[in-house]
Amino acid sequence: MIRVTTNGTLRTYRGHLARATLNQFQSMNTVLTQRRFSSYAESPSLATQSFRLHSAYARNTAQKSMSEEMISKFEAAGSSLQKLQDQYRDALDAAEQGQDDSKAGARVQLGETLKGIAEGMVQTLNAQYGEKFVFAGADGDNAPFELKDGKLLFRGLDVNDPANEAAFEEMANEVAYVDIGLGMQLDENEQVVPSTAFNSAISGVGLLGYGKDENGVQNNMIGIISELGEIYTRANPETGELSAEDEERASALFDKMQDSNSEFRANWTKLDTQAQFLKSNDTRLTSTGDTLQTQFEGLDRVDLADALTTFAYAQYSYNAALRVGNDILSQSFIDYMS
Repeated sequence: MIRVTTNGTLRTYRGHLARATLNQFQSMNTVLTQRRFSSYAESPSLATQSFRLHSAYARNTAQKSMSEEMISKFEAAGSSLQKLQDQYRDALDAAEQGQDDSKAGARVQLGETLKGIAEGMVQTLNAQYGEKFVFAGADGDNAPFELKDGKLLFRGLDVNDPANEAAFEEMANEVAYVDIGLGMQLDENEQVVPSTAFNSAISGVGLLGYGKDENGVQNNMIGIISELGEIYTRANPETGELSAEDEERASALFDKMQDSNSEFRANWTKLDTQAQFLKSNDTRLTSTGDTLQTQFEGLDRVDLADALTTFAYAQYSYNAALRVGNDILSQSFIDYMS
């Protein structure tokens, strides 16, 4: 025969009440947080899957942020290049007038106009995005272009000096890789694999050209315009006539000026292609982020209707335990008083 004592009954009751209290708290916490688990120990399998998905989502978010930054940078570059093209058209109009009109010293005024346009083009190419210079290549901390004493400089080097061609070749092909979700990887030399990252560097000297052609005429559009302007300002202020040497040089520069724009537009097209790629890649990152969010919410989140039902049952069990306890405690107190 098992003897039922008051102390034994109370101990058993306290155990059941503690479990009912814990169940009520856990179910209430589930309703409030709407999560299946609050710690790794509660569900190791789900927590591991959730951690992987959250990590992938965080990585995707960082890549999307970088992608959006690159889109803004390349849009700023496109806007500057559009302005540069407009400035070129103004310069071409002035150059055409200078070639056709030499009356009353008009060439001198047109020369000053061309030099002013060249200065404006330098300012356009020294545009900044945030705190970085857009067209400075991998060195975005310093203004890339400078027009000094009629010479166009890129990072302090004369774009027409043959001695600088090797340096400009390197600058034109500079890279500054960023991770935009292309599976960024390093090779055995700890160098970024080009196909797995995006090159964010935009080299102004690569866009506009450097060095001279076989006829000794410089390739850079701004340098051409500046030099042509300088020649026009040397025209006779009364008649507008040029020396035979300047006339020949001006004609060569005018022809080269038109060719240089074709090369510039070809490079601009490549830049625009990169901008379009960034936008399509950003769309992919957005879709991937939405998918990952749906997946980890499916793992983390509970069905609210089930959670509320469980909480209601736990609360009912807890209240029932309290009522039972009231009966036990009341009887025990009366027994004690007797």
